[in-house]
Order: sequence, then C-alpha cells, then structure tokens
Amino acid sequence: MRDRIVSLKVAPRVDPPPNAADIWQGQINLRLSGIERLMRRLEWQVWALVCGATGLLVLEMLRHLAGR
Repeated sequence: MRDRIVSLKVAPRVDPPPNAADIWQGQINLRLSGIERLMRRLEWQVWALVCGATGLLVLEMLRHLAGR
C-alpha cells in the first residue's frame, strides 16, 4: 500500500496584486468620507447656531411681552 502514496508539491497561494482601479477607488472613497465627515460637523454647528438664535429670539419676545 505504501507504493501507491504519492507526495504532492503544493505551491503557496499568492494573492493577485491590487488592481490600479481598486487603488484609485480607495483614494476617492477616503476623500469622500472625509468630506462627508466635514459636512456632518458643519451641519451640527449650523443647527447649534440656529437653535441658539431661536432661543435668544424667544427670550427677547417674552421679555418684550412681559413689559420690561
């Protein structure tokens, strides 16, 4: 039975090199995610300013209606 066993040489698996289009798309995705993060921060800052200004306007209206 030993004479029927054959040892096989297995070549190591090599991943193909990344495609140039994949690298380019990765750079674009990275840039777009940075822009989206910046826009999200800007949106929160604008909302904070709008809410603050609205609050001050309401307080001034209440002060004016109270007759001070």
